Parts: sequence; structure tokens; C-alpha cells
Amino acid sequence: MKITIIGAGNAGLSHAAMITKQGHQVTIVKTTRLMYEDSFDVLIQKKQIEYEKDGERGVVSIEKATRDIPDAVSQADVIFVLTQSVAHKKLSELIAPHLRSGQILLVSPGYAGSFYFSTKCKGRGVVFAEGESIPFDSRIIAPGKVNICFENIRNPIGVFPSEKTEETLKILQKIIPRFTARQNVLESAFHNPNLIVHTVGTIMSVARIEHSKGDFWMYRESFTPTIMKLVGELDAEKMAILKYFELPTQSFAKSFQFRTYDDLSADPMEALRHYAEFGSPKGPVDAQTRYITEDVPMGLCFMSSIGEKANIPTPVCDALISTASAMHQKNYYAKGRTLGQLGIDHYSVGELKKILKTGFQHVAEPTP
Repeated sequence: MKITIIGAGNAGLSHAAMITKQGHQVTIVKTTRLMYEDSFDVLIQKKQIEYEKDGERGVVSIEKATRDIPDAVSQADVIFVLTQSVAHKKLSELIAPHLRSGQILLVSPGYAGSFYFSTKCKGRGVVFAEGESIPFDSRIIAPGKVNICFENIRNPIGVFPSEKTEETLKILQKIIPRFTARQNVLESAFHNPNLIVHTVGTIMSVARIEHSKGDFWMYRESFTPTIMKLVGELDAEKMAILKYFELPTQSFAKSFQFRTYDDLSADPMEALRHYAEFGSPKGPVDAQTRYITEDVPMGLCFMSSIGEKANIPTPVCDALISTASAMHQKNYYAKGRTLGQLGIDHYSVGELKKILKTGFQHVAEPTP
């Protein structure tokens, strides 16, 4: 298949390398000039990616690296959006006009960002999917060279509309065989681990982060018994929303275990400890980390918004948003992802449940 990957950072390079190894034609698109320009120049010139994974070293040849979004998107069978979720709104405006019937667009991580795209493509025959986390955790270690430090055991995705899940999953498993299915994109949005671990782990450790001057390992240091109580309270708010939408109320620890750990019969916390010791990256290195600047406005604010719509209290979620806003002297509520931003706030909760299954075509738009 022809695969287009939007994003030329850590995630873009690692997934391009592994998908190319599966035998597909991969095009990488860079949409900004903020980071990794030297690496992207190497991709343009050589059309190759060097990779390291589990002691293996190799080189793969990609189709091309480009900044031409219309060409790269229109020619693809499947599009992977592997940027930070803060970019979804702008990217949807650039990408949606070039999507066509029969294509699949997967956003990972999602935080319900697929709605930016799907609301612009009503009736066009495009299927959307969302991942909870990216399948490969990696870091660029030299221009055009990526080290893949961890691969998920399972990669759950939600599909929109969910009635297309079975056929969509079969196609995506030809690209990354470890994909598995959630019930819909909303379930995937709330099982993004960063919603819980990045926000709580970073906000509650900010003094240690600043004091350590770069010598900090969040997964190894942050989650003490007291902090795990806070994780549990935030997780309970998340599960109340899942229950309201008649979705499985899987805890953070169990969903983390499902993605990252082979033995599902073990204590779920064993999976988190194993990842902390053997798979997690170092950091964050300062208080301006995307663990806050992305996961608070895109994750917690979305959770708060949908909780308000469903009349479900989210006091811990709201307290973390307020704390992060005070720390950074920003109003994350004003910047955050909401149902209104996604263009779906005018639907009732009952209509949203139906839309998640069948898409927009069977629910009438409200009269202006």
C-alpha cells in the first residue's frame, strides 16, 4: 500500500522505518520548520532512514520526503498523522480538502482529534481511526537516524464510524500487525495513557524536574504511593465518562498493561514498573514540557468538556488544569480542546452515541 506519514519527528521516522520493512511505499511529510530540519534534509537527499531496534541496525528506503501535502495525501491509501495533538486543528484544514473516498486516516495519539478531520469530510467516504499511543517509542539520535527503544505488544485503535471497525482493522493490520480494536474513537481518546501519567506525573513532580536540571526519570520517580492515589481519582473520573457512554470501564493500569505487557494475568502495576525500568525515556527536562503543554489542553480539557456535557463531575481533572494554568501563567481552559472546538457541541449526548457508530449521515444537523 501507499502510506503517507504526516510528521517527520521521532514518531514519523520510526514508523516510516517499520512500515517500510513491512513492504509498503512510505512518503514522509513535514508540515513545519520548527524542529529536525537537518534530519529532514537527509531524508530528502538520501530517501533512506537508518534505525536501531533491539540491537538490530538497518537502513530502509522510503518513497520520498516532501512538504507537498496535497500530492502526498491524495496519492495515499492510508494516512498516518503522527504529530503532537496540538497540531490537529491546523492539519485538518490543510489535509481534509485532499482526502477522498476509500482512504483511511489514522490520528495517533488522538484525543478525539479525528473529529477535526471527519467534520470536514461528511459524506466523502473517508474512514477515520485513532490510536491511544504510538506503536513505537523512539528518539532521533542523528540526522536521518532513529533509535526505537520500545514497541507496544498491542496497539488498540478506535474507528469512526465504528460500524466500519472490522474491515478497517484488517487493512491497518497489514501495515502494523499489532493493531487491535476498541469500540470507538471516544474509548481510544480516554485510554491515551498521557491523559493520566503525563499530567499527574509532571505537575506533581515539577519541583524535582527543575531541581534535577535534566537528570529526571518520570516513570521511575513520580509514581509514589500517595501520587498513585491521585492517579486513581483522576482515573475514576475518566471511567465515569466511559460508563456514561456505555463503553468498557478499563482502568488506566489495565489499559497500560494491555498495550505494553505480554502477561495479562499479572498485576497491572507490574507492567508500569517494567516499562519504567526497561522502556521509558528520560525526562521531562523542564516545566515547559509537552507533557503539560499538550496533554493538559488537549487531554484534560477535552475530558472536562465532555464531563460537563454529560453532567459528570471532574474535580481532580479541573484542579490539574487550574494548577497547570497557574504554573505556566496561561489559561489552558481557553486554549483547550472542547466539544465546541471539535465542531460537535451542538449534538446531544444521545446523538453523539449514534454518530460514533454510524457517522454523521443519519443524524440531522440542527436548524440555524
